[in-house]
Amino acid sequence: MTRTAFLKTMIEVLKYDTSYKKIRDRDQLIRMLDRVRVNFVPQYEFVNHGRPYQRWEIVELRVPVPLLGIAEKYKNELDSLVNFVYEETDDYALDHMEIKPQVIDNSEEETEYNVVFNEIQDTVIQGIRDARFVIWAAVAWFSNETIYQELLAKKNQGLNIRVIVSEEDSNKAMITKLKKDRFNVKIISKWGKFNRMHDKFCIIDMDYVMHGSYNWTPTANCNEETLATALDHELVLKFASEFMELYNRPT
Repeated sequence: MTRTAFLKTMIEVLKYDTSYKKIRDRDQLIRMLDRVRVNFVPQYEFVNHGRPYQRWEIVELRVPVPLLGIAEKYKNELDSLVNFVYEETDDYALDHMEIKPQVIDNSEEETEYNVVFNEIQDTVIQGIRDARFVIWAAVAWFSNETIYQELLAKKNQGLNIRVIVSEEDSNKAMITKLKKDRFNVKIISKWGKFNRMHDKFCIIDMDYVMHGSYNWTPTANCNEETLATALDHELVLKFASEFMELYNRPT
């Protein structure tokens, strides 16, 4: 069975097998599997009770970094699915399943930087790299050059990218850069004496949203910040509605 067929079968079993319909948040699990990659990793050890010359192999589920927490939450269900779908051959038998981060190689169009990512910045970047169609980001403060270059690489690939930022002095250089590179950018002016757009969230492909306290600035990497990832379809729609309300707000 090919990797694609294996993953597709897992999704179809989740959808239609009655024994899996009782799984809580089953739709979220299906949406996550749609973004997973499968690897079959042969082991050197032979199966001592199996067929002649049959070896063990590990099934790796390579999950996008922002979704790793969700995958760990459903580890038992995923393990059950892998064991149910796995097809033993004369050459290989299933040893166990492992959940690992999905490695996304930079293409020639993507800019490579010799930097050390902290945990939250790296998660944001991996979310951007995981995007296939749409990136909508509403971030009050945006001055992080590394994140900007990741967005630019995705823009050059033809993705639908929209960015909303607050009208702040510290955002001026980034706003100029976004406009120069023809990003679809919306600047939200302050109102009253202290009121401003204070959101910090990024929607990926209308599948999941990364949200929390983390602004896209270098100084945010030195703060105590939070970043959560939600794969809940209804919640993503609520964030998308908030984004459109901001995007369509008169300037």
